[in-house]
Order: sequence, then C-alpha cells, then structure tokens
Amino acid sequence: MSDNERDLTVSRIIKAPRAEIWKACQEPDRLVQWWAPAPVTTESIKHDFFAGGGFATTMRLADGTIIEAGEGCFLEVVAPERIVFTDALQGGWRPNEEAFFAAVITLEQHPDGTLYTATALHKNAQDRQKHAEMGFIDGWGKAIAQLARLAEEQQP
Repeated sequence: MSDNERDLTVSRIIKAPRAEIWKACQEPDRLVQWWAPAPVTTESIKHDFFAGGGFATTMRLADGTIIEAGEGCFLEVVAPERIVFTDALQGGWRPNEEAFFAAVITLEQHPDGTLYTATALHKNAQDRQKHAEMGFIDGWGKAIAQLARLAEEQQP
C-alpha cells in the first residue's frame, strides 16, 4: 500500500522477460552493471540474495570519491516478482544503528515485457523529502534505464 506522504515510486516498462530482469538483480556481476547511475560505478561486497541475507555495495563517483554503503538486508525475495530490502537491518536480521528507508521492487508481466516498479518507503515525510532532494526519481530512473539496456541485450 503506497503512502504518498512518505513513499517515492518510479516505474518503467522494460522490453524483456522477467527472468532476464531477475537475473540482473540476483547475480552480482550483472547487478553492478546497472545499480548506480553512470558514471558512478558499483562494486558488490556482499549479495546474499535470500530473505534474511545481507547485501553491501561500494560506489565510486566520477571524481574518484568512494561511497561505502553500510550492510542492508533482504526482507523478501520472491522469484521472479518481488524483492524487498532495507538499510534498517543487516544480514541475519541484525539491526543497524540507523535506518533511512526500505524498498519494494516488483516485476509484473506486461504485454510489452515487464513492468519494473521501485518504491522507497520512509518513516516520515522529512526523510521522503530528503530522498527526493538527493535525486531519487532521476537517479533510480537512470539505474532502471541501465537495467533495461542490460536485460534487453540478453534476449535472443
């Protein structure tokens, strides 16, 4: 259930089957090809792709600045249709010191391929606004476009 005061959502139709998009989320070597908007590059540090599994990435900005994200946790992984994760926990359901958001990614069959929807859920309107000002729509939108190119290239 979406909450317009606390949630941000971006979606796109990707002209590829869900299975290809799922692989790009499940396999770390594919994930790093699209996870952050170029020219930012991503390195997968941990990617235990199951409910309760941890994940962590390092991102390198164009100027060489490195952003080390803390470990997050996959809350739900339902192939090939839904991924839920959060920065409130790390792998093994261990709480993190601080939490900013949880995300729900859905992959729905669509006549033109797959409808990819990402929703970021925040604890309050202030965090939602902060995430919006950080460039959520543009950044996540560019990442989804990169995912689309990757998934569409994998088709026979």
